[in-house]
Amino acid sequence: MTTQSQSPPLVLAEQEIPFWGFAEIFAGAAAFGAALVIFGTLGTHFAGDTAKLGTWAVADEFAAYLVMFGVLKILFHWQGQPLLRSLAWVKTSFATGPLAAAGLALFFCGALLQIVLRMPDSAQTPFEKMLSSDRFSLLAITAFGVTAGPVIEELLFRGLLQPVAIYVTGVLPGILITSAFFAAMHLPQNGGVWQSGVIIGIAGFGFGVIRHVTGSTRASSIAHIAYNALPFAVTLIQGAPPAHK
Repeated sequence: MTTQSQSPPLVLAEQEIPFWGFAEIFAGAAAFGAALVIFGTLGTHFAGDTAKLGTWAVADEFAAYLVMFGVLKILFHWQGQPLLRSLAWVKTSFATGPLAAAGLALFFCGALLQIVLRMPDSAQTPFEKMLSSDRFSLLAITAFGVTAGPVIEELLFRGLLQPVAIYVTGVLPGILITSAFFAAMHLPQNGGVWQSGVIIGIAGFGFGVIRHVTGSTRASSIAHIAYNALPFAVTLIQGAPPAHK
């Protein structure tokens, strides 16, 4: 008698009670903002106009994130808790394929919304200017946008902020609040176009649902990477900025 191998059952996440709160979130955000200003100022001082290229922007942002995670690491260590596991960087019973498909579905929904909301074909946004500043900037931003960028954003928004927002306000309001902050962070680099904010907010809501259902920022990171991968791939092929990130 032969036995057939079965896939492990899907396990939905249990309700989380974060041991951190808004104090840790504000401290991390303050560290990031201060580091970003310092690194940007140093880059302008030593590199001049070269510091305006997209490559420098990626380097400054990545370095500021390292400072932020360093501060969070210290704060979590004081409470005897590991940073990444606390931010739900854990395995999930959900397969990679469906998670990536969910990310692609969110992207295509966003592309459709651009038409429905009549996204203006305006002048270059700050993000587009960075992409087109030189070829190496395009490569650096693309590499960051499909690797470390989505992972960092999921750890911070869906790992750090969302559990606190949900604990304080409830599941739906908590995910909506997190999505609103996620959209607001991306809005300046997209020229303040409100349609872009709506589209990115909806994508953030999708990532938030994935994170809540799976209990894993690894899972939402997979969806986020897939969401970013398609427009950046088109950008590399066409040599033009993606419609939205």
